[in-house]
Amino acid sequence: MNDQELPKGGQPAADPFDPNTFKGTAIINGGTNLAGKEVKLLVFDMGHVFVDFVWDDVCKGFMARSNKTRDEFRQVLAHVATLGYEAGKITTADFLSELNKQLGTDISLEEFKVLWNHGFQENAEMAALLQALKQSRPLYLLSNTNEVHYRHLQDTYDVARHFQELILSYEVGFSKPDARIYHEVLRRSGLPAEHCLFVDDLAPNIHAAQTVGMQVIQFVGIDDLKQRLNALGIAC
Repeated sequence: MNDQELPKGGQPAADPFDPNTFKGTAIINGGTNLAGKEVKLLVFDMGHVFVDFVWDDVCKGFMARSNKTRDEFRQVLAHVATLGYEAGKITTADFLSELNKQLGTDISLEEFKVLWNHGFQENAEMAALLQALKQSRPLYLLSNTNEVHYRHLQDTYDVARHFQELILSYEVGFSKPDARIYHEVLRRSGLPAEHCLFVDDLAPNIHAAQTVGMQVIQFVGIDDLKQRLNALGIAC
């Protein structure tokens, strides 16, 4: 969930040191041909939607621990992002081993969990909205995340309570914006794409969902989200 997995082309979808990269213009439909299509399934991203964190603060913890500068740590992040931790290509133990190698540290698993999960918390207002929404239609979770982040959030906040299905990148073996992860939503739900509404904060993930035919809303805040859901006839 650190938004540092590298898509094809080698550039991160968002710069964790620049919060402005998480902002965008809200989009409401995958195209005018989807106008009026009934929303039968709501699909939500997790990080920066209903889970809050400041990635810069997480990075600062590792920088202090390793005595690395911002630029030095950015280079380490760029390297470890290629390992595919969030796509389940490497175990937590092996990921930490490589991170220690690159940082010149001896961070234990327990210390890693503390640093890696720093500041992660469920947004209470969004959690209440999810609980309200699930009364009228099923909710799925579609998240780029990793074992340590997800286990922390589940153990601490029971984030799974909101959702009928959990589609987690590290479990299914691929991550947004790979089209296969959206098709996993369709496979599990049995619904045509145009009846699924996807909510995410990052434009590349939104555009990928549009490509497979989903309706979409780019998340910029809870008030905007409620307005857009209401416009689709989904009471909030």
